[in-house]
Amino acid sequence: MFLRATAARLGILPAGEAILGGPVQEKSMSKVSALVVDDAPFIRDLMKKGLRDNFPGLHIEEAVNGRKAQQLLSRQNVDLILCDWEMPEMSGLELLTWCRAQENLKTTPFIMVTSRGDKENVVQAIQAGVSDYIGKPFSNDQLVAKIKKALSRSGKLEALAAHAPRREIASGMANDSLAALTGGRAEVIKPAASPAKPAP
Repeated sequence: MFLRATAARLGILPAGEAILGGPVQEKSMSKVSALVVDDAPFIRDLMKKGLRDNFPGLHIEEAVNGRKAQQLLSRQNVDLILCDWEMPEMSGLELLTWCRAQENLKTTPFIMVTSRGDKENVVQAIQAGVSDYIGKPFSNDQLVAKIKKALSRSGKLEALAAHAPRREIASGMANDSLAALTGGRAEVIKPAASPAKPAP
């Protein structure tokens, strides 16, 4: 398949033609992807680690500000956007407003990650079409819960689970030894019955 597609790209075969003359059947394995946007490298790294550790198989892109994210989103689609509010060149709110004006990004889950927790800013983000909101500082559990909720609503959590390596997404414990022993089903381990006491 790879050779056929490469040959077609190089002009050796017409696009869509296999070596034996039939159409090329490309196997579509849709990758679920996320874009992390924050001007602080530490926060980007923290979010990427949370994504990698809890959502194996997720493709992660990153951008240092809203303008760079806009350029990336103009070239490719993503399934989830995690974005800081306050950034140079283009704020998270400006990026959100731009995303909601794009046909292909209107419904893409957009989680605003910010220290701006006052009511006025939350209302402003909701009016602009934010999917969810997470305040800084945040715990890994809070981040994972928001991401699961967003991916579940968009139907991408199931797609991610279907294409993920053999690690457990739902539990969030990718390398848990109990999950490894039970195939991710802890319910197969039952407590041992207490031995019957001999009658006096």
